[in-house]
Amino acid sequence: MRWKLSSFTLSMVAVAVLAACADDTRDPTGPTDPLQISGRASPDSLSRWFARSSPAVLALAGTVFADHDEANHRLLFGIENRAALRGVSTALERLGIPSSAYAIEVVEPIRMVATLRDQWRPTQGGIQIHFTQYLCTLGFNADDGTQRSFITNSHCTATQGGVESTSYYQPTSTVNSTVIATEVEDPTYFRGGACPRGRKCRYSDSSRARYDANTASSRGVIAKTSGPNNGSLTATGTFTVTGQDNTTTSFPINTTVNKVGRTTGWTQGNVTNTCVHTNVSGSNITQLCQTFVSNPGGAVVVGGGDSGSNVFRITSGSNVQLVGILWGGNGSGTMFVFSPLKQIRDEIGPINATF
Repeated sequence: MRWKLSSFTLSMVAVAVLAACADDTRDPTGPTDPLQISGRASPDSLSRWFARSSPAVLALAGTVFADHDEANHRLLFGIENRAALRGVSTALERLGIPSSAYAIEVVEPIRMVATLRDQWRPTQGGIQIHFTQYLCTLGFNADDGTQRSFITNSHCTATQGGVESTSYYQPTSTVNSTVIATEVEDPTYFRGGACPRGRKCRYSDSSRARYDANTASSRGVIAKTSGPNNGSLTATGTFTVTGQDNTTTSFPINTTVNKVGRTTGWTQGNVTNTCVHTNVSGSNITQLCQTFVSNPGGAVVVGGGDSGSNVFRITSGSNVQLVGILWGGNGSGTMFVFSPLKQIRDEIGPINATF
């Protein structure tokens, strides 16, 4: 489920810009009128006052914007909350601007809008990574002893199984050519024993990459979009990894699990089959004791490039327990397969992924 780079058009970080200040922008907890009502002033006066007041007001904590509101013949200032009102009013009074010439309104802060495919520093789980000519998902950040690392799939390396020191970029090498991390652990696949004749096996499709010293990362943080199974890739917050399931390989049927990946975002489904020995299409690889997940409503839960996605249970609010890593799915994208975290730790060794 990795994604070839040539098929992808990167979306750059977009900055949300306030295009217009509507008169009906109000504090939802306050009165229905602006905090101060504008009167009439000459256009020249307003222009001079705006040039004088804008730098002073925008330097104050809690100020969202300053606008020469020509349509309503006034100056308009946006603040995050009423606590900022006194400071803005005082600054305008000191500048000699009459209260009849401006309005101050409580508005929502303006933030940069980032998608899971944009550049992230510090890095966190669920965002896009690039290696060789492919795209995958950074599953989750974790410490291995003193080494800051991230976990993704073994097949999201230059060669599946075995260490080739794969270099990783974020979001792509063309956007930022700095290597953020290098592959350091990727156990080889074995033959014999529980592995079917003529095939090679592992219990997890996982690898570990060690961060470069100059790349900032956030352990225990996974990007969160607006909701599960709605197709959004825009981050609206974060999940916090407060626990990790280091013991379970067979999950109860109908257990609800989630994942965040660079292609389909936050998706959610229920466990349908557990500890399944799974052949990988087009290869001689068998992944032993894996978990199948589908959405009861038939929603798409996985797509190309989601390989490496974290898999977790929500425990309360935005707190989650990490349970594994996604590596595959069916052609229609209605089910995904993940390797349990216990098996990742059995193959890679103890890791700490909690906040």
